[in-house]
Amino acid sequence: MIALLEDGALETLLNQVGGDTSLRHRFLRDFVALWPSRAERLAESLARPDLEEAHVVLLSIRSTSTMVGAVVLEATAALVHTALARNDVPGCLRHLPRLIEVGEATCAELAVLATTAEDAERTQKAWREQQAQQQAHHGQQSHDGDHAAPPRRWEFPAQRAQH
Repeated sequence: MIALLEDGALETLLNQVGGDTSLRHRFLRDFVALWPSRAERLAESLARPDLEEAHVVLLSIRSTSTMVGAVVLEATAALVHTALARNDVPGCLRHLPRLIEVGEATCAELAVLATTAEDAERTQKAWREQQAQQQAHHGQQSHDGDHAAPPRRWEFPAQRAQH
């Protein structure tokens, strides 16, 4: 199977949005949600034919595909774009089914990756919050005069008997 996404695509996108994970997730969700309308707009513009509209849609597909690391989708859209630049509408229409197939597969993969990344980030956030609560609780116990014993280092039973 051909990899539809670049290795590290989510990390690259995160860097492009300034480290804002919620913005990255929104971008990925929007990319997936907008794919059907982009594919439909392209098919309709080629059927009329409205080459200017097809050009705009292809630019949108190519630029957003690049941002999410969808290299196969971008390359397939580039084939259609090249045919369009030559006013070869029949050539565009020949590539269209493959573009739609790759777009749908890419969106499925992105949806899984985005969900996995969101789940991992939620888990990390919950863990950090739990750690902060434990530290705050431990700090509060110390301030209340209820000094909890610090964690003991591990001692083997033979070592305890010698003390």
